[in-house]
Amino acid sequence: MTSDTERHRHVPSRLPHSDEGPALAARLLAAPGEPALELIEAEPDGSAGGAPLLFVHGAFAGAWCWAEHALPFFGRRGRRAAAVSLRGHGGSDGRDRLRRSGLDDMLRDVRRAVEAMPEPPVVIGHSLGGYLAQLLIGSARMRALVLVGSLPPDGMALVGPRLAMTETRIWSEALAATLANSRAAIDLAGLEILFGEGVPREEALRYGARLIPESPRALAEAHLPRPVLPAFLAGLPTLVLNGAADRLVWPATAFRTALYHGAGHRLFEAGGHFLMLDPCAEAVARHILEWLARRDL
Repeated sequence: MTSDTERHRHVPSRLPHSDEGPALAARLLAAPGEPALELIEAEPDGSAGGAPLLFVHGAFAGAWCWAEHALPFFGRRGRRAAAVSLRGHGGSDGRDRLRRSGLDDMLRDVRRAVEAMPEPPVVIGHSLGGYLAQLLIGSARMRALVLVGSLPPDGMALVGPRLAMTETRIWSEALAATLANSRAAIDLAGLEILFGEGVPREEALRYGARLIPESPRALAEAHLPRPVLPAFLAGLPTLVLNGAADRLVWPATAFRTALYHGAGHRLFEAGGHFLMLDPCAEAVARHILEWLARRDL
């Protein structure tokens, strides 16, 4: 079990169209020789039930993207839910070393977060975070896996070149920001690609301002496929969710991921890449909750 620091801080929570959600609190997971990792947690209303949920963000983001809607939603329904920020992201340490961090470093971060949970969790990974979770199938203690707008089992090997051809603007902006280690703002057209047209402009700007340059090493390594154990061979219940309007991970890619893992699959009409920040965020969370309930998780 990873030892934790005693430093806590409160973070804002917000869940539209619902009563006020549970308070969120952040703590830092400390380990010798490793950067401290931010873990944002929602205290469940009433007695906790079911397996704990661990949310893993994707490239350029942080645990904050799950704190907007998902953590309050599940906390209100009695679920223990936490989101980790990978090293150099969100409130985690290691920003100064992020450019040198690779996929193996991030995999250690996810393992540490898994081990910090009170029991084997359901891991819910977005985009690059979903790819990291797939790499841990068969070696990390997970009760189930939910992939949200996730990279496929071959990582960015096919997605990356396709993005360079079909979404040249956002691809070139992300590449330039990563190589230059610049936090230059993404223009509105780029934000619409990331968050979908249904996200209000002011919210898209707020989210975009929190994105950071990603590790060029990690992104390069994500283009080189690694062995991924199909979830059905590991006996790991798996669900794949994607937005029909996701321009980064196409619906066909998500369907291929579901076939590979023998997983359940659901496509959300008009949903963009960041489903947890989309107008359909609550529908996505409800679907996950119902899927878990059907499996007594």
